Amino acid sequence: MAGRPSDTEILEAVEAHAGRRGVAGRLTDPGAAALTWTILLDFRIVRSLETRGERPMREPGSRDDIANRPTYTVLDSHPVPPPDDPEQARSMLLVREGSLDEERCPDCDGGTNKCGPCRGRGVLDCPRFVDCPVCEAGPDACWECEGTGRPRSRKPPRPRAGTNAADRARPRAGTSAADRAARVRCARCRIDDVACPKCRGRRQLDCPDCRKSGQVECTACSGTKRVTHPECRGTGRFTVWTEGWIRHTPHRARERRPGRADLRRATGNTGDWHENVLCRTTDKLPDDLDESDEALIAPHLTPRKNEVARRATLRRLPLAQVRVHADPHRDYFAFPSRTGIEVVSRPTSERVRYFAAVATVSVVLVTLAAVLAVALLR
Repeated sequence: MAGRPSDTEILEAVEAHAGRRGVAGRLTDPGAAALTWTILLDFRIVRSLETRGERPMREPGSRDDIANRPTYTVLDSHPVPPPDDPEQARSMLLVREGSLDEERCPDCDGGTNKCGPCRGRGVLDCPRFVDCPVCEAGPDACWECEGTGRPRSRKPPRPRAGTNAADRARPRAGTSAADRAARVRCARCRIDDVACPKCRGRRQLDCPDCRKSGQVECTACSGTKRVTHPECRGTGRFTVWTEGWIRHTPHRARERRPGRADLRRATGNTGDWHENVLCRTTDKLPDDLDESDEALIAPHLTPRKNEVARRATLRRLPLAQVRVHADPHRDYFAFPSRTGIEVVSRPTSERVRYFAAVATVSVVLVTLAAVLAVALLR
């Protein structure tokens, strides 16, 4: 791989790094260190897959914009350039040649129909009179004639339903002037100061909606007798055509061989990764990959059904692992960076497992001690 340092350059860089940690000795001397090369690998591929389809369309009114769409004869063979960037999703709408037409709406007359609620009359029936809201059309409409126009007899008044007779008794002679002050002359029996001030003894009032005409304007058609046909939106016609659609959808895949997790950030930020971009199905992998890397990546490069574009990015970084015999509990990792050779050190895997086991045993002992202390206190 281009940019891969020699073993000697790696050992000298690790020697300088270890020396700053107090580890002495020349690592280039035989037996002073063991060096192993590996390749960190990051492979990503995005491909654009194309799907096509047809559907019948029917929209209300005249659709002049449909005529401006591109047309096709046979959708499967209609040429469409692949996307410049396979990461971008896109969709195209087309019209089959000769399919665009207009048809009359079969369920209306020029976009309107006779109003249903009023049956095409433009008005609705309405009661000419409404009950008086003050006396509620009861005997209190007039204390003398109860709204009938005939003065009362000497018999006691009839109580209204739901109340006792004493509460509903009509005032007779001797009623105070204050009680009669709110009353007016009855329009039916002509007696003064006995009638409801709202209806004047008639029990009912002229309907405020129809003003005693018996009819009100239809709210559904606003009196026009016809309503807009909702299906054609009042246009009386439909635009029909066969629509073809073509979609390009990105599909992504990834393979990684990044080594130890704690090295990802170090190499990702400063490592001089070697990158290859493959945009054609005929592009080959670089020759410096080993067989295991090729076996990992090759299946992703097989062309997929309906694939029209791709971009595969292969990034590789040579990583040297160095075991220094004078410092057996640490591993040194060296890799080419943009400024030379970068070296980082980490505890060896064996050392990490050792401290993990010690921590586990410590937790167990503390737990047992606590349980024993509780048992002794009981």
